[in-house]
Amino acid sequence: MEKYFEILASLGEKRNFKKGNILFFQGDEAKKILILLKGSVRLYRVNARGFEFTLHTLNSVSFIAEMPVFEGINYPANAICEEDCEICIIDFAYFKKICGENGEISFLLLSSLFEKIRILENFIRQKSLDLKTRLLKFLIENEEKLHQLKQKEIATMLNIPPESLSRFLKEFKHILLIDTNKGKIMILNREKIQDLIKSF
Repeated sequence: MEKYFEILASLGEKRNFKKGNILFFQGDEAKKILILLKGSVRLYRVNARGFEFTLHTLNSVSFIAEMPVFEGINYPANAICEEDCEICIIDFAYFKKICGENGEISFLLLSSLFEKIRILENFIRQKSLDLKTRLLKFLIENEEKLHQLKQKEIATMLNIPPESLSRFLKEFKHILLIDTNKGKIMILNREKIQDLIKSF
């Protein structure tokens, strides 16, 4: 698949964005196909109380919010660069022409759309779980990356208020599920965490 992303990258305009740059805001007109070549981009919304909740974090190489472009609607969320990014920008009319001429690129787009549907299903499933269960599942599923993640980043990724995350972590430490060192989380009892997830 990367071969076809490389083909697309050669046909569009490559631009570099710094960490913290906003790619688009909720409500902006979606007119261009965006392809994330390097870095990561977080899609998020802000509720009425001003609290950010993350929809998904995209990693390279992938399309960014292609569905609104095809549907002819405005972006339903904001997008921010979580690290320095390189992004390819392609005019939508030109992209449609490319898809018509190259079945593999059409398949690439279709695969990306299916992945976005899977992401949406996971988001809905996560929202149906209570905060504590979501945190436990996250710790298990991301155990290998925990040493790289700050607690603030985890709170953002799970849409959990930082004070709630801190309270849950203290509780987990008290019953010896986890430990923390310089703010980084380490799992102490994986089996017990899995049992707790099943019991909720």
